[in-house]
Amino acid sequence: ITIENVHDFVEKARQFWFESGVCMQVEAFRSGLNDIFPFECLSAFGPTELREMFCGEDRIEWDEQALLGHLHPVGGLTDRSPTYKFLVTVLTEMNQADRSRFLDFVSSCPRLPPGGLAKFHIDVFPDSSATKQGFPRARACANQLYLPPYTSKDELQDKLHEAIHCSVGHHEQRLREQ
Repeated sequence: ITIENVHDFVEKARQFWFESGVCMQVEAFRSGLNDIFPFECLSAFGPTELREMFCGEDRIEWDEQALLGHLHPVGGLTDRSPTYKFLVTVLTEMNQADRSRFLDFVSSCPRLPPGGLAKFHIDVFPDSSATKQGFPRARACANQLYLPPYTSKDELQDKLHEAIHCSVGHHEQRLREQ
């Protein structure tokens, strides 16, 4: 590649990556999708509706009441456990980007499913093997969160923040900064 042919190179790379290089894969995907859900049926929906149906909701909306209904304390943890109460408070205070990272941490999906929090649940367990210096851990395939015995909201907030910012899901989608 030289300065004289860089534009030609970029154009050919663009064609390969977005047209000719993937056309067989895109056509196979379209054909498979059409077998299950005919494209004629999709024309009734706009782009925003289709994205929400296939990818989930863009905005992550929750408040304390909604969280209390969809975060299930189990394994000895109750809705009166301090650690559980700290978690609800921390999640309520999170911004959109951190809510997305939290969802990615516990479910490997940075969005809520269509229908929002009402269609989602997380089981919250005490992590009896961890010390309060430990980090939260998750079993994303089962939407399970394990929390060490933190003694303050700030302690849980700091450890959860580090856990969700230092872990990576199993997908290749980048989380948008919001």
